[in-house]
Amino acid sequence: MSAGPLVVSAHALDTGGGDGLVADAAVFAELDCRAVCVATSVVSREPLPLEVLARQLEAVQLVGPLGAARIGFVNGATQVELIAGFVRRAVPTTTVVASPVREGTSPLLDTETQEAIRRHLYPVARVVVVRAADLAFLADRTVDDLDALRGAALQLREQGARAVVVAGRVVRGRVIDLLDDDGQVVLLDTARIQVPRIPGLAGAYAAALAAHLARGLALSTAVEAAQRYIGFRLVRGR
Repeated sequence: MSAGPLVVSAHALDTGGGDGLVADAAVFAELDCRAVCVATSVVSREPLPLEVLARQLEAVQLVGPLGAARIGFVNGATQVELIAGFVRRAVPTTTVVASPVREGTSPLLDTETQEAIRRHLYPVARVVVVRAADLAFLADRTVDDLDALRGAALQLREQGARAVVVAGRVVRGRVIDLLDDDGQVVLLDTARIQVPRIPGLAGAYAAALAAHLARGLALSTAVEAAQRYIGFRLVRGR
């Protein structure tokens, strides 16, 4: 068994398309971390009873020191508040929030849940990860160039996030990831790898970032390492 750091995934058991806490656990294992999983919903996106979620979080705190947490799909303001309290107590320094907000063109989160995420999870997160494709929904603005990308990241920080990563913006055949860490902006670009679509890569990026943070990497270095991991997954084809 790996002796690496413990990383929590609070996510759905099965969000479809290769995402969810099982997929996160596989990423953690590849990056020599130990997974501790907390289910927020099972198969469907109906939230689990709050008592069930609370018991899972209590059990996680007994496992040992936690290096990071990756917060995935959460549903309902009460779930958000409960998880934010857990993060504040158990993993105060290296937390990743990357809640999926859309499936295709359909929103996954209602307005109340999204507002609760901004109000309660953004402030306790070390970094908030969003897909470039979700920016129009999250920031309510068109993002068609790098200046607009920077502006959208700043807008999310102004909503309470300490740091924001916007992942997966394609520009002239290159893939751009942007990190805005308290106003310090870093652009990381890499060649686009043309392969058939691989589901769940946005979630894998967030899980990899959480694992690298748990292993003690600085945020900018962890973002670069997470980008390399996704490139490896693309070359591998899964």
